[in-house]
Amino acid sequence: MDVQQSFAEEDETEEMSFEGNDNPNGSDSSDSDDSEKEREEHYVLERRIVELRKELAKSPNAYNTHVELISSLQKLGELDQLRYARESMHAIYPLTEELWLDWLRDEIKLGLTDEGKNKIELLFQRATEDYLSIDIWVEYIQFCLAGMDIGGVEALKKIRAVMEEAIRHGGLHVVKGALLWDSYRDFEMAVYQTTKGESETEKTSQAQKITHLFNRQLSVPLLDMERTWTEYNEWLQILDQKIEPHVKATYDKAKGQMEKIAPIEDTLIIAVENDHKVAAYRTYLDLEMNEFKDPARIQALFERIVAEMPLYDSFWNDYCKFVDHQFKAAETTFAIFQRAIRNCPWNGPIWSEYILAAERYKKEDGFIAGLVEKAFNAGLATAADLLSVWMSFIEYLVRKCTWGDSDNENIVQLREAFTRATEHLDQTYDVEGDPECTLLQYWAYFEAKKMNNMPKARELWSKIISRGHSKSAQWWLARVQFERTHDNNKEEVRKLFTKSLNAVSSSDWPELIVKQWLQFEREEGDLQTMDIAKQRKRGKIEDGKESKPVPAKKPKISHDAAATSTIVVPKKKVEPKVNATEPASKPVVIPKPVTDPSRHANTVFLSNLAYETSEQDVRNMMSSSGTITDIRLVLDYKQRCKGFCFVEFSSQDEARAVLKRDRELMKGRPVFMSPSEPDAALKHPAFKYQSTLEKKKLFIKGLALSTTKEDLEALFKKFGILKDVRLVTFRNGSPKGLAYVEFEDEVSATMALNQTDGTTFQDKVLTVALSNPPPRREDRNLDKDELSLGGGTRVRRTQVSFVPNAVLRQTSQSSTMPPPASVPASASKSNADFRSMLLKK
Repeated sequence: MDVQQSFAEEDETEEMSFEGNDNPNGSDSSDSDDSEKEREEHYVLERRIVELRKELAKSPNAYNTHVELISSLQKLGELDQLRYARESMHAIYPLTEELWLDWLRDEIKLGLTDEGKNKIELLFQRATEDYLSIDIWVEYIQFCLAGMDIGGVEALKKIRAVMEEAIRHGGLHVVKGALLWDSYRDFEMAVYQTTKGESETEKTSQAQKITHLFNRQLSVPLLDMERTWTEYNEWLQILDQKIEPHVKATYDKAKGQMEKIAPIEDTLIIAVENDHKVAAYRTYLDLEMNEFKDPARIQALFERIVAEMPLYDSFWNDYCKFVDHQFKAAETTFAIFQRAIRNCPWNGPIWSEYILAAERYKKEDGFIAGLVEKAFNAGLATAADLLSVWMSFIEYLVRKCTWGDSDNENIVQLREAFTRATEHLDQTYDVEGDPECTLLQYWAYFEAKKMNNMPKARELWSKIISRGHSKSAQWWLARVQFERTHDNNKEEVRKLFTKSLNAVSSSDWPELIVKQWLQFEREEGDLQTMDIAKQRKRGKIEDGKESKPVPAKKPKISHDAAATSTIVVPKKKVEPKVNATEPASKPVVIPKPVTDPSRHANTVFLSNLAYETSEQDVRNMMSSSGTITDIRLVLDYKQRCKGFCFVEFSSQDEARAVLKRDRELMKGRPVFMSPSEPDAALKHPAFKYQSTLEKKKLFIKGLALSTTKEDLEALFKKFGILKDVRLVTFRNGSPKGLAYVEFEDEVSATMALNQTDGTTFQDKVLTVALSNPPPRREDRNLDKDELSLGGGTRVRRTQVSFVPNAVLRQTSQSSTMPPPASVPASASKSNADFRSMLLKK
């Protein structure tokens, strides 16, 4: 029976015992009030732990639940369960500095044996791998110094090795790096004091080590480096030595660099919003990379950034590229990539760069195929991310191929990958997965250019055209150009021109196709084929004129259309239909309406009004926003409101201010407020909100119908500054149980996502995800699962293996990593003893 199962059974036993002992006052009357209170708190904690474990069983990725479970077990003093809870969380997420320090300090209290101390050292090493933390390194140094024989040779080597490792990781941290340098020097000073009774050679050797440490520290721009310079001078006076010129030069150089860095550090200190920190760090990186150009310091700065802003995938992406191209070391590069995908698994470009790096360092096929599978199972955020991963993998397979033999194993794998990639994108996102058909075009090129398989290439291009491009002149011209480039079959090209003219709508410039057809006949045809092309040209122009009559209610012509048209239609006599009493005369010229543009700028369009709305109702609602100069309520033939009206204000500022009141209720219905568009009838209706991924905005569903905007603000404001909270309603004002919450920055949104997804709010289980609406198409597939970066039980249909089977055969069968085994307590102590030590009793 594994640990998790035993804990589950223990939970059931605890819950049964709780239900059978609901009276906490049944204790002996001689117990003190303090012990009674302590038992009640213990009882509440145990019940809460049972609830938290049930929540994690449903949503294993719920970050906030993991944190609360660890905190509750720590208060309860349950050592084995606490260790397992921490290991379980670390298997999913990198731990923060605070969580690691709590874990380490708890273990240090119990690590009394040599074996226990060795385990704590391993735990320190794991802690330093997640993020750069100067505090953890200082704690590690103090742990190594405590209880060690400073005179022992092996002990000195071990401590110095830890000190050097700390300096290598954090010694270049401008703000906190001096703590590590000072700790190292203090240690060497203590060793120096013990050598006073030793030989002069040993004493001199130790003094040189301290001087060398000073020299190293003074070459690095650090906060308060003037103090270090003063201490260095005092040290040289003790040794009766003078400052060497090269030391002074390196110090002056570092001090000059610090003067340029100081304004950026000041900005970071006062920055409150993450967007301001991002801008400051970008400036910082530009300075280091373009002016100072020290790779070690650039890496140290990246480590500092990702430790402070671990969910900003753009920094991780830049960090991975920098390490890959700068150091060219497989071990270092892969370590950074593994940390990047652990922090930002949703980012496709990071996975793509990882695949390229694996190929660059000649990793085996199974390793690269495994990366692709992990990327698909990680929950990629958008269709572009999924396409990016597939393209990187296919490009890798293309580079493996040797051309000429269509039965070659690598070519079979490549074709299988193309097939699976297109199926995967279609299943997950439909045609929106690859709207530009990048994958299919690449496949068609491969078939035509590399394999001389034009029938297959034509089949692929037919599929491209059928994916919503059949009426586009540009796509047909691209198809013709492909044919001319790779085969130049004249009859096939003429068939394509004919098909394209029949398919392209008259509003999408078929004249471009005609022009290209004529040019083709000039280059490749004869008189007969030229005559056919010209005949089709005349026919298409006539069809275009007949299909584009001037509408009586829409006389205005698009300026863009007039400017780009190259066809001049000759004037000809028009005989309009006339009444019997009116003589035939010149064609009727529809006058162009004269409008005042400033009026539209001052006007707001209101819609979704109740049918019983009157002009006075509108005036009463809108008068608080400014001076109303006109209200144009649109009425039907019975003089009832048709549901919309125009409200004109005295200035543009007043009109713009009104838009902030969008969806305000009137007569129980949300009123939609938008700017008045002068040519709205000629324009396609535009969706007001973004229809792409918004990393600062969360989509919440599963809300109670009684939830108010204020309830949501109270729930989410603790994670960061809120920009907007919007409850989604039906047109009659009834709530849908959905909402959007927008933050000022991405990190706050991600924290809120991780800590609220799958939690219970007002007796409802919330489902929280980044706002990423599906395409606004009537035929879109509505049963797609939604993304979740922070937990929940929603999983995309990317769990199926889409990597070619021929590649997967080369991979050893992977096994799921079992839960980390809990570290057993020492046999010499009982669990009660450990609980007492942990609670400092």
